[in-house]
Amino acid sequence: MASWGTISCAAAAATVLLLMLRGIDPAASAPVSIDPINCLDSGLKCCPPPSSKEIVDFKPDSQPSPLRIRRPAHTLDSEAAQKYEKAIALMRALPQDHRWNFIQQSNVHCAYCSRGHVQLGTKNHTIEIHGSWHFFTWHRAYLYFYERILGKLINDASFAIPFWNWDDLAGMSIPTIYRDNTSSLFNPTRFPAALNFTDLGGCQGDGTPGSLDKQKLCNLQVMHRQFAAASNSTSIFFGGALRAGGSFPGGGPIENSPHSPVHISTGADMSQISKSGYDPLFIAHHSNVDRLWAIWEGIPGDSSKVIADPDFLDASFLFWDENLERVRIRVRDVIDHRKLGYVYQDVPLKWMDIKTKVEGETSIRTAQDLARQYPVGKLNFPLRLRSAAKVNVRRTASRGEKLVVSDIELDGRDYVWFDVYVSRGDGGGRAQAGCFIHMERRSDKKIPIITKTQIGIADVIKQIGAATDDWIVVTLQPKVGGDKAKEHNIVFQALYNSTQPVQAIVCEVEGFGDPWLFLEKALCRRDDSTCSLLRKSDLGTRCE
Repeated sequence: MASWGTISCAAAAATVLLLMLRGIDPAASAPVSIDPINCLDSGLKCCPPPSSKEIVDFKPDSQPSPLRIRRPAHTLDSEAAQKYEKAIALMRALPQDHRWNFIQQSNVHCAYCSRGHVQLGTKNHTIEIHGSWHFFTWHRAYLYFYERILGKLINDASFAIPFWNWDDLAGMSIPTIYRDNTSSLFNPTRFPAALNFTDLGGCQGDGTPGSLDKQKLCNLQVMHRQFAAASNSTSIFFGGALRAGGSFPGGGPIENSPHSPVHISTGADMSQISKSGYDPLFIAHHSNVDRLWAIWEGIPGDSSKVIADPDFLDASFLFWDENLERVRIRVRDVIDHRKLGYVYQDVPLKWMDIKTKVEGETSIRTAQDLARQYPVGKLNFPLRLRSAAKVNVRRTASRGEKLVVSDIELDGRDYVWFDVYVSRGDGGGRAQAGCFIHMERRSDKKIPIITKTQIGIADVIKQIGAATDDWIVVTLQPKVGGDKAKEHNIVFQALYNSTQPVQAIVCEVEGFGDPWLFLEKALCRRDDSTCSLLRKSDLGTRCE
């Protein structure tokens, strides 16, 4: 791979052209579905055993029954806890090749989430339901069948899986029912620290008195921030459109955090996508993620909470149900959880009304006056994120503002995390608007990913007092994976409320060791993205 210093303008233009060609013609788009026969193991051994059994379409229960109530795991009474433990024990005791066996059920997640199942109509183009608008929908379907199987094993049609209520102060650690090392709910790979605290997104403590209370408050602030980032936008909440032939278009704010940090901070199995289902906590964790979807649906807003796109609604997945039928279920079948026969116990949402945390900002390196004099507007800049990068971005008047960090290039085997901050250009306060978190995948080959993250920032703009400002400063702050950027060529493109960014040209500048980025009349060094008023003619750039 060519180094940054040898990238030519022609190469940059070719790259932009390739990115444009990745777009999908709406007339040719189609919903995702999987090939019922082909699955690529790629060394993970999580593909299901072959089956010639006829596939049937999902049908909801014809006989209405009382809704199953999913309750917080840390509040389960002894009877409910024993029933759950028994159901998992029976699942573990099944023959290894049984479709309901605990490992077989865990591998269902692995095959859909580690590029196992092949998309129908392709030779070897696999599906990955993370990082897309099917993150919520697939997991809801998975939990539905998992729950029904457990109920069948203990002969209890009213059985409901619990949810790990990590967004409540009393639930911010591994629930007691999962701690007994003689229980079927135990997993030996959990981190000891998770017994004390579960991090929802960068809320590490320092061990000092009062640290735990601060961490829990931080968790509540993370919950408020991530919900605010998606509160009134269906496309932001669900994530990018995954159509037939596509891959990893970008997840929503909730998938990034709290979903991913809970996985990462809980244990070795939980922190690996391919093995997370081996820990019974996985089910409780995703039950709470599903609950957040249900809560979000109930938040008043002026937009629909359902994506009407047929490519979304008609996407389909295959599961084995509680009658050992091979079932095809479509996204439209799982939109309403009540029609699936369950609800969540109401729990106070202490994070809902917390104010956005605004920090002091003392070292804005980008110049507000420069931005006003030379408006670069919508930016498109390749950037290796070795350290914090800041850039002025012009606001576009619209209803419901969002920030998009796109064309993030990485190797899917790597763990990458960067935070996104927004601040006023005059050196005022700043607030974290969101983050991007990619959990590592296991593979013996590189997994090339180009993705994005979208963040609604209307609440942040209001809280930092920038409602009437024409410009804001966006900061990308790396937490994990910056040291891998050089090897895996992690590239960022920041744009504000736009789908048509202006092309920026990667230039070689004579007499300078680092490549620069030319944006209209501002020239930016790539290592810190600090802009200065330098003209091409002044530096003899080879960008003609």
